[in-house]
Amino acid sequence: MKQELEKYLKEQRLKLDVEESEPDIVWEGIRNQLHQNKKQNLPQWFWKVAAIFLFVVSATYFVVNETSDKQMVIVQLSDISEELGNKEASLQKVVNAKWEMVEQELPENNSEIQFLLNELKSLDQIYATYQKDLNNTIDNEPVIHVLLDYYEKKIKVLNRILLEIEKQENHEKTITL
Repeated sequence: MKQELEKYLKEQRLKLDVEESEPDIVWEGIRNQLHQNKKQNLPQWFWKVAAIFLFVVSATYFVVNETSDKQMVIVQLSDISEELGNKEASLQKVVNAKWEMVEQELPENNSEIQFLLNELKSLDQIYATYQKDLNNTIDNEPVIHVLLDYYEKKIKVLNRILLEIEKQENHEKTITL
């Protein structure tokens, strides 16, 4: 290939030395090439902007959907009727009072009382499940009864814990006497 180029240059040397380029024609050719390059760069720029726009729109959509699912309105029994709200409030007061009593007298490492505390945890999980059901289907009679029954059962379990604590205290007193 090198030999062919040398041969071509030797044969065409007289023509190549004689020809002079005209500056106006050369600059016009450069201008045309620049305009062609600008036209080619525009689609790349456009696609970059379109990709960024698509990313921003999809990210916004994803964030809005994820946060809106978590912002669920929690329905209380008082939202359904005032009577149910009053009943729930009075049961909650009793539960809170009993729980405070249990916390004050709760001994450590007692298997019978620990069993009852585990029962309270499972009751709380059941309550959370039915609370979600109430949010999905407002004014559902069976769900409302289960929620009220939850408080009554929790009071019974708390009373049972208090009885166990009292039994243990009495047992310890009789042993020491």
